Amino acid sequence: MRGRWKWCGIGGFREATLSAFINGMISISIAAICALAPSQSSAATPLSQDEIAIYETILASWSGENSGHQLVDYRLDTPPEASDPELRQCTKGLRFPQKAQQVKSQKSLVGVEFKGETIALTDGSKWEPNDPELAIAKGKSVAKAVSEGFSHSLISFSEVTFSVDGRDALVEFSMVCGMLCGSGSTIHMHKAGLQWHEVNRCRSRVS
Repeated sequence: MRGRWKWCGIGGFREATLSAFINGMISISIAAICALAPSQSSAATPLSQDEIAIYETILASWSGENSGHQLVDYRLDTPPEASDPELRQCTKGLRFPQKAQQVKSQKSLVGVEFKGETIALTDGSKWEPNDPELAIAKGKSVAKAVSEGFSHSLISFSEVTFSVDGRDALVEFSMVCGMLCGSGSTIHMHKAGLQWHEVNRCRSRVS
């Protein structure tokens, strides 16, 4: 009996030791996962319904003029400054918050589902163009080179700058398809009822 009780005691010790080891490993694993996960402070600020509607309206207009697959950079550039003299044509008669009142945020298009199956979000830092100029140099026809360049072009946006009453907005838009292939502008959007529509474009550029 003494041997039996001694064996049971050793077995109980082994079970307790094994249980403690497993619990310790689980705790370490959880701590490692938490360390790798992004903190709440570094999480991207979600977009408002108006911001999404503005991007949606511009993309719908672009898609209407250019059919086919379209890549969109999910990263957003800094918002345009309404005080910029080059934007006077788009800001005339409107009131925007002072620059000091603008709050910096970390916004992106990640998670946004745009209407239509032709829009695909991508990381613009890893995008490479089908440059028409290079394609022409390799013997492709101008028409085919330009067509292929446009089909693989990248659209980028900035964050949105809203007017004081929230009925007007400024947003940067750009399309790049090669070193000397692309266009861009600052777009003035206005909200009438529940719909956003384009009013004007400023600081337009074409290459």
